[in-house]
Amino acid sequence: MHTRLVALLASLLLLLVTPAFAEGTAPAKPFRTQGIYLQHYTAMTPNRLERLIDKALDVGVDTFVVDLWARTNNYKKAIARMQERGIKYVPRIVMFADGGNHEQVHDRAVWEQRWQLAQYALELGAKDVQLDYIRYSSKNSASPQNALDIREVLRFMKKRINDGGARLQIDVFGEVGYGPSLHIGQDMSLFAPEIDTVCPMVYPSHYEPYEEHFHKPYETVHSSLVGIQKQMGQARVPVLAYIELFNHRFKLSGEERVDYIRAQLRAAREAKAEGWIAWSAGNRYDILFDLLRRFRDEAST
Repeated sequence: MHTRLVALLASLLLLLVTPAFAEGTAPAKPFRTQGIYLQHYTAMTPNRLERLIDKALDVGVDTFVVDLWARTNNYKKAIARMQERGIKYVPRIVMFADGGNHEQVHDRAVWEQRWQLAQYALELGAKDVQLDYIRYSSKNSASPQNALDIREVLRFMKKRINDGGARLQIDVFGEVGYGPSLHIGQDMSLFAPEIDTVCPMVYPSHYEPYEEHFHKPYETVHSSLVGIQKQMGQARVPVLAYIELFNHRFKLSGEERVDYIRAQLRAAREAKAEGWIAWSAGNRYDILFDLLRRFRDEAST
């Protein structure tokens, strides 16, 4: 009798100290946002979209950043399906294709066209609007004025987006973590008061010299994110890190890619980023889903 009582008490104690997860439910996430980027074509392919939603929900990916180019019924249906399944929709709107020149950056008609896309996203239920290529072309002459010009665009877009009940996100080059970029006109100390979230594209293989950064994915991502936060000072703007799932310069084996991705995720976590968005040009995310499933317990701590 005594032995049975001891065994019963031990079982009850184990239940009290062991966290319980419902079958198929991911444990607590270390980030508030975990997302992937989708091309317009991917989102418009129902079977592929459904598979991505299934796999994303299984591993705790909660956000899809989706290209927005025009108003269409098929786009509206795709976004509604994501939201119905519990995925957060964030539109990606290209402000100036490949970076703007002086005429484009100052053209109010271009601003209005992009605002019309943002307004459509708000009608679809978006609570965040992400602007990419919010910069001058990299071929532009270097000048502190460039960032001042881009700031005016940000002020225009932020007021309208905020008035519509949503927040403004912007994508910036990862190199901006080391200081303002005078050619493209991105300066985080200047931009911080004009945005709600910053999404640095901290792809290790895109930095120069790439031979150095390719071998140091953790250090590259971590130093860039910390640098951006320092430049923003007291603004406390949330940071969502864009990470890459492959190396742009060198072919990696399967396990090397897993290590490469995990190093970026660890850097984002330890730099206290609010979340991350994974980028794959072809929207191939199986390796990400597999590693999130494989290291599920570790990722939750």
